[in-house]
Amino acid sequence: MPKFFHRFIAGFFMGVAEITPGISGATIAGLFNVYKGFISFLNSVNPIKLNSGIKLFFKEIDINFIAPLLIGMSISIYLSAFAIDYLMSTYLFFFKLFLSFVMGIAVIKNCFFDHSFKESFSHLLAFIIGIFIALIIALSIIQLDFNNFVLLLISGLLAFTAFLLPGISGSLVMVILGVYEGIIVSIKELDFYSLMPFILGIGISFLIVPKQILNQFKNNEIRTKVFFSGLIFGSVPAVWVHLN
Repeated sequence: MPKFFHRFIAGFFMGVAEITPGISGATIAGLFNVYKGFISFLNSVNPIKLNSGIKLFFKEIDINFIAPLLIGMSISIYLSAFAIDYLMSTYLFFFKLFLSFVMGIAVIKNCFFDHSFKESFSHLLAFIIGIFIALIIALSIIQLDFNNFVLLLISGLLAFTAFLLPGISGSLVMVILGVYEGIIVSIKELDFYSLMPFILGIGISFLIVPKQILNQFKNNEIRTKVFFSGLIFGSVPAVWVHLN
């Protein structure tokens, strides 16, 4: 029972973190010491392994570990959607200030406490490129229709991919892409029809990302973090432009 409760609480706070821009769900998983187990679960859920038989497929999945984690995440994401929707509708200005503050803290931590630009010019360049890309999207220099099925699918894929990377916020990706507010409302209303392309994108990331992307992240951890920190810094205007 204590293990179930620990994993449920871990999942609950992972869900809260993931739905709050600027806070990394993977980082919270690390703090609760469930990150490796969660990634192992994602790696084990591979349709290709069904060729070895259903029994072997399910044998590799630790239900006792993942069930309370997913239950906690699901409950917290649903409840947090109500809280965030309330904050956006009642205290939007202060909510934007809070998000901007959290995003700023994330940038400072990733770039100036954990790492230094003095270590490599390529890190500074990655940071600048991240800012440039985020500003292009945030200031609508490039007009993209993210209500489109394919682009919502892509946003789900990118958001879940970011969720798997420690120090990177998946929901912040949604803010950058301009889909955050719509996704929050759809979760609150349990509008699975509107969420379907987003969920499908998550499913694709769920199947292909853990092994390939996480290996690349380990090989280029610092550069990846400063690049996403550039995205975070450059996307602060997106908070003020896209959240209404």
